[in-house]
Amino acid sequence: MATQEVTFLTDPYTWTTLSFVLVVGFGGFKAVKGISAALDKRAQKISDELDEAQRLREEAQELLANYQAKQREALKEADEIRAHAKV
Repeated sequence: MATQEVTFLTDPYTWTTLSFVLVVGFGGFKAVKGISAALDKRAQKISDELDEAQRLREEAQELLANYQAKQREALKEADEIRAHAKV
């Protein structure tokens, strides 16, 4: 029986390791690409939500200012009515 000499290229561990590195390398590249795209999408969604929240806050502040002005006007009118009622 002839004994085969194991060299670097005939060693199965070499090819197993090389295959593993290639699969993990390409898989990792694809995974990083996918994760990056998902994070970019999430960041855009958060940015859009923050913009919407800012717009709603400004709208709410505008409404508050309008209602406060109406309340001041109503209080002024009520004071005038009370002043005329006492006379």
